[in-house]
Order: sequence, then C-alpha cells, then structure tokens
Amino acid sequence: MATDIVFLSDDLMFAPRVSGQAQAAGWQLREAGSPSVALALVEAESPRLLIVDLETSGLDIAQLISQLDQATRPSVLAFGPHVHLARLESAREAGCDRVVSRGGFSSDLASLLEECLGGDDS
Repeated sequence: MATDIVFLSDDLMFAPRVSGQAQAAGWQLREAGSPSVALALVEAESPRLLIVDLETSGLDIAQLISQLDQATRPSVLAFGPHVHLARLESAREAGCDRVVSRGGFSSDLASLLEECLGGDDS
C-alpha cells in the first residue's frame, strides 16, 4: 500500500499518537526521526503529505523545503510550540502549506489530516 504521509519527528512519545490517528482514518504513515530520513522517504515513496515537527533535532525547515523536488512535492504541514513564534513564522516563510501550533495540531489532528488528505479518490 502506498504511503500517504511521512511524519518527521524525533519525539518518541508523540509519534505513536499521530501514527494511530492516521491509520484509524485509513492512511499509511511512515515515521522519520531525522530530516535526511524524511527526505529519503519522500523521494522514494511520493507521499501526499509531509508532517514536520519543528522541534526535530537538526531541522532547518528552509533547507528541508528547498531540498524537496518541487515537481512532486507533497503538501507540508508543520507544527511547533505556540511560544516559538519565530520558528512558526520561519516555517511559513520557507513555504510550508500549513503551520499550526503544537496544541492545535494535537487537538485538531483528525480534521487537519482530513483537510490535507481528504477528498482524493486515489
């Protein structure tokens, strides 16, 4: 089955919740613990959505976005702590399609996934 979502995060406590929610909705999710692994998965599996935890160690969001193949680039949903306004803004400026606070991501996960992935018959 094709991968729908690549989830970039090194937060081992949070990742299972995201994975479980995606699988419950019928989407295939692959987890990546580093930006390089996420890029490799995106290149190999052409997901429709890349979710980025802005607190991932070693992440430069602008560099990550610039390294995505623009012809096949998935939608990018980034999230981070609401108190890190500069980090959230840098994600917007880097070209993320959607940027939300960590709290908003956590509480609205199902609807965010539906907005980003729903309505496609593939």
